[in-house]
Amino acid sequence: MTRPGLALIHSPLVGPMTWRAVAGKLAATRDARVEAPSASAWQVAPLYYPSVAARIAAQLPASVETWVLVGHSAAGGLLPSVAAALSDKAGVAVFVDAILPHPGRSWLDTAPPDLRAFLADAVRDDRAPPWHAWLPSGALERLLPDERQRRAFTGDIELMPVGYLTEAAPQQTPNWPPGPCAYLQLSGAYADEAAEATARGWPIERLALNHLAMLSEPDKVAAAIQRLVARIEA
Repeated sequence: MTRPGLALIHSPLVGPMTWRAVAGKLAATRDARVEAPSASAWQVAPLYYPSVAARIAAQLPASVETWVLVGHSAAGGLLPSVAAALSDKAGVAVFVDAILPHPGRSWLDTAPPDLRAFLADAVRDDRAPPWHAWLPSGALERLLPDERQRRAFTGDIELMPVGYLTEAAPQQTPNWPPGPCAYLQLSGAYADEAAEATARGWPIERLALNHLAMLSEPDKVAAAIQRLVARIEA
């Protein structure tokens, strides 16, 4: 039996470099296809959720029968739309320091009040600043100490269409959940989501790293994803 492929889906707020190192690690150790498709919201037009999901599905090889969906950060809210776009090819799902699905609510509805206030002041011509400009001074340097890596990461990010931030996620999507789900917590910022995953009975792992650890610690993140996928596939 062919093993499911892994679709590593980055936050629509950033660029596809996010998963590149982990994809390489997983491809070297897992006897299955590993893909890290582009999921950036500025590359499509509204309606954003189905449009981004359709773009992701179109990048995944049709020859793979089943996909494990692995979503980071804001991609967590996108996974039901990706499962719908993949139809019966969606398998299990792993949330990595990610928000959980929020049908009928927008990404902005899930954001902390201080971030909502910042974005309300920062929007120009229906575009929000690039994601890394939302962080407090010095935060990105702490997350990604390597300057070359940091420049490559920020160079992958463009201005964010406000429409993506304010568009409500679909109320109902077919094929969701596609199967068992699991959660990998990397930072304290996602403690509530990890607690909710625990309450739902999902397998969970916690690594004391940071929100961008797939860039700074790809070996550890790849190994944790492998362990969680093995647990939910069993």
